[in-house]
Amino acid sequence: MNYIVIDSFLRELMGSINLLPSDWITILYLATISVLMLIFHKNLARWYIYLSVHIAVILGILSLHFSPEPLLPVFKLLRDWYALTTILLFYWEAAPLTQMVVQGHFDAEIVRWENRLFSGQPSTYLSARFPSVILSEFLHLCYLSYYAISVLLAAMLYFQGKREAFYETLFAELLTFNVCLIWYIFMPVAGPRYDFEKIKGRLAGGILFRLTHAILSRASSKGTAFPSSHTAIAAIVLLCAARYDLISFVILFPFCTGLVLGTVYGRFHYALDAIFGTLLGILMFAIYPVVYRWL
Repeated sequence: MNYIVIDSFLRELMGSINLLPSDWITILYLATISVLMLIFHKNLARWYIYLSVHIAVILGILSLHFSPEPLLPVFKLLRDWYALTTILLFYWEAAPLTQMVVQGHFDAEIVRWENRLFSGQPSTYLSARFPSVILSEFLHLCYLSYYAISVLLAAMLYFQGKREAFYETLFAELLTFNVCLIWYIFMPVAGPRYDFEKIKGRLAGGILFRLTHAILSRASSKGTAFPSSHTAIAAIVLLCAARYDLISFVILFPFCTGLVLGTVYGRFHYALDAIFGTLLGILMFAIYPVVYRWL
């Protein structure tokens, strides 16, 4: 009975505030991280700055409730799309957060599991067994396409006027990514690119190979390998494309599948990172409609 009362109260509260489900999931993530900061702040340098920014963002999102209706087109566009930018912004702040609760990384455990399952490390022997420059360049292109994959389907749906499908896809991506970010805080894994030998020889001379590694050397967050958010997002986007827009599905399929393989081939992730990331994306695809309707 108490659960029914609480559920009814929360529904009335959220229904009275004019926010989208993507707004609510962003607020929930920021609030969760803020609580963890208060508990484990001794392990986070300048934690009060992170906390202040998180609170400011929450207040900014809540202020959308007080925006006049109807919104001007440019403000409507910003309101609909701002949440997608949090995938990049929250990823950038993830590295220090992964050392907030647990110090160190769980790479040794992942390596041990992979040695038992695969009799070695797929992230080291795939490129050695298939040393094709064409294959390497294509897989690195797919890996780079992660940034386009997260936007393409949403853009296709938005500009086709399929707004409800757009909001649901956006929510599905945010839910999946935020679950990954919270997971990293409790189980940080650096990934093979930090500990294993880099790919050398002809493959390392590829344009896309060099571009990918140049970007990662400046914009990666250590501790965010397991599960792979790249493969999780690729999986959820591809499944949403199959549900909402078959043209997008056809376009995205080779890049999403190539991305999953490329994360391991390029030694960016362990094979288990990619497998569990893909499974997480599939699980979130089954769950998100329920959570979306509730919010």
